[in-house]
Amino acid sequence: MSWTCPRCARTFAREDQFHSHDTVDVDGHFAGRPERLQVSFDKLIGSLPSDVQVEALRTVIVLSARRTFSFITVQAQRLLVGVFLEQPLDSSRVVKVDHVSARKVGSVVEVRGPGDVDDELQRWLRHAYELGTKAARTSR
Repeated sequence: MSWTCPRCARTFAREDQFHSHDTVDVDGHFAGRPERLQVSFDKLIGSLPSDVQVEALRTVIVLSARRTFSFITVQAQRLLVGVFLEQPLDSSRVVKVDHVSARKVGSVVEVRGPGDVDDELQRWLRHAYELGTKAARTSR
């Protein structure tokens, strides 16, 4: 079951799920930023399954497929890519870890250019996607 917010038209797993209504255009996140960041973002999104929803909010871009599995924050010279898994990623690439809940940990990876969107990062994102879609199926 899914629910669509009548105010912002975003879709969620549960009715009245807490969320932001501050949606914006994805391109606005890249205005005035180096082109390599947009190229990196496009490469990352292109590596994901076609059912991934890309939702740009005022301060973050959220990636979901039934559930949120990743987020991207566009900064002046880098992207911060958050990957939601059941445990923190064990990598020197991780610049921050957030324990969101008992079974959801966000590991944040820095991306400075298209070369950073490599097989390793794509594998982490696919795993997060698979966990999110599996969790959504089993919670019905």
